[in-house]
Amino acid sequence: MPSNEQPDFDEEFAKAVAEWRDKHRLREDDAVTLLVELFRIHQQHWDALRRREIPSFEQFRADITKLLGAAQTFQQQSSVLLELLRSQSPAHRAARITRAAAIFATLAALLAGYLIGRAWR
Repeated sequence: MPSNEQPDFDEEFAKAVAEWRDKHRLREDDAVTLLVELFRIHQQHWDALRRREIPSFEQFRADITKLLGAAQTFQQQSSVLLELLRSQSPAHRAARITRAAAIFATLAALLAGYLIGRAWR
């Protein structure tokens, strides 16, 4: 698994600002330096809000792992079922209705309709 250590961006930023101040010969209380510091405060505030509102995926890692395992199990079982259904012979499939049975059912329905019509009057 990858390491969870994050580089220290605050330290890198502080070094970059110090080098920039030295390069341009700015004093500690110069307006531009104060604006950079104000921007840094603003950025830390919004980073904290973002972290609070958007949860890390670390919280869901166990659930994601379980879901992955369930999906793999489902896929394996469904492929076994599909192979079993494909290998099934036509004799085990649903029986068809014969022509004689269909004609008999139609005649019975017509007779029943006639009798119900006669009794309804």
